[in-house]
Amino acid sequence: MDENYYHKLESRIDWALQQNKFTFQEIIRECKGAYPVDVLKILKSKNYLQVEKQIVTYKRSNAAYVKEFITEKIDNNPVLCSWYFSISTCKKIVDLYSWSNKRILFLGMPRLFEYFAKNVKNAYVTLIDLDYYVVNKLKENYTQNERHKIIHADINGQNFRFEESYDFVFLDPPWYIEYYDRWIAQSYKLLNQKEGILIFPLFQELTRPSANKQRKYLLSKIRDCAKDYLVISDFVEYEIPTFEDSELHNHGVMLEKPWKKADLIIANGKKDYKYLISEEAIDLNKWQEVDIFNIRIFIDITENARYEKAAIRYIAKNNAYLKNPSRRNQELKSANMLTSRGQGYIVESAENLMPILKEIKAKIENGTDIRSVLASVDLDNISKEILFEIIGGK
Repeated sequence: MDENYYHKLESRIDWALQQNKFTFQEIIRECKGAYPVDVLKILKSKNYLQVEKQIVTYKRSNAAYVKEFITEKIDNNPVLCSWYFSISTCKKIVDLYSWSNKRILFLGMPRLFEYFAKNVKNAYVTLIDLDYYVVNKLKENYTQNERHKIIHADINGQNFRFEESYDFVFLDPPWYIEYYDRWIAQSYKLLNQKEGILIFPLFQELTRPSANKQRKYLLSKIRDCAKDYLVISDFVEYEIPTFEDSELHNHGVMLEKPWKKADLIIANGKKDYKYLISEEAIDLNKWQEVDIFNIRIFIDITENARYEKAAIRYIAKNNAYLKNPSRRNQELKSANMLTSRGQGYIVESAENLMPILKEIKAKIENGTDIRSVLASVDLDNISKEILFEIIGGK
């Protein structure tokens, strides 16, 4: 952990304790985006015994909770960094304005789009998203209404064009500068003349060592682009995605409630300033997906075949779960197979693995026993055990 960052996080933990935040859940929500595992390490190293006793793996108390939204029932996508707003955050946003007859665009925000589609009756709402699986599921349920539009498209591309304009544009890019730059630039092209409103979450100061500097850069860009803007601290709360939940659980942390928060930026109008898109290529279409039951498996098909035959191997010794979902994680950089449950692997010959996974999917969903299916495919025993771990669960 970066030494300067460590001291900042340590000071924030001390501050939380002074505010009588004594449970782990309370403390991490006051740590401005710091990852729970990092917070836990500091608490243990400092021997905060009063807190230590309360750092336990919580048993979720939402067993009776009925999932009303399609985006609650689908596993999250680690490739697209799909963190979704909590339902309570969606409600707070709907309460901000009167949306009647407004044209509203959601970029990479299927949960918020779905909440508006269900709860705001007289608005025109459009979703543009790169998650093909989620887009198709939403289309099955929400395109009967002529005010709802759902589009599968990649806004990261230099050639992205969209002719319509909107009164409001919501966006939630992956929390990295290159994505923010590109998504904000595209959003300003889509605002209605000079009076539209841009709304997006901004990661907090301790999200990573460079977060504070990057926040200042992004806010300076908004000052250049918008007529005026408002920052609402701690407004946004994120649901824990399926992949991160498994990674945290692997570290002995099961949280009862969401931990990740963000500030909300509301940028009003736009100046004549032209927001430039960097020329750096961002390619998220290199990943192909196979879904077996509710588990989503993603393969990087651009990887050169390392061997003639397909094989799956652990990144770390006998441990499939990644340390965290951050792109600074070296494990994530080396993985060319990811799952929606937080697992990462190295695949030898990704191209040859895809048809095998599709064969497994067809047979299992047709009712054949998982062990019998795995015994019949052309893979080594280690790969078969890994697939059983993913699909059958240990």
